[in-house]
Amino acid sequence: MVVILWAFTLFHLVVGLASLGLALRLLTPAERAHWQSPLALLIAELLCWIYPIAAFVGAKSAWSAYDAGHPLALTMIIAPILWLVFMGLVFAIVDFAEDGVLGNARRN
Repeated sequence: MVVILWAFTLFHLVVGLASLGLALRLLTPAERAHWQSPLALLIAELLCWIYPIAAFVGAKSAWSAYDAGHPLALTMIIAPILWLVFMGLVFAIVDFAEDGVLGNARRN
């Protein structure tokens, strides 16, 4: 169990730092100019800003639960991944609803 908790903790650390980097990049005017859809940009920003918080809370809660012998420690550390999946689905739905094409929210 400790190996699984460490693996997911490191996963959350790496993905959380990447998410923060992308969130900061989304604040620049040059990057914002690439986005055709303001709603898709908002969803991307929400995903990028909230995931690191959710990952920290999930990892901290999971380690505390593990120390207390609580059986749901694994569920707590996997929960932030559900945020990624949920927001990815929301992003895809918004992107498709706006123009009927997936992957067209951002220009090159």
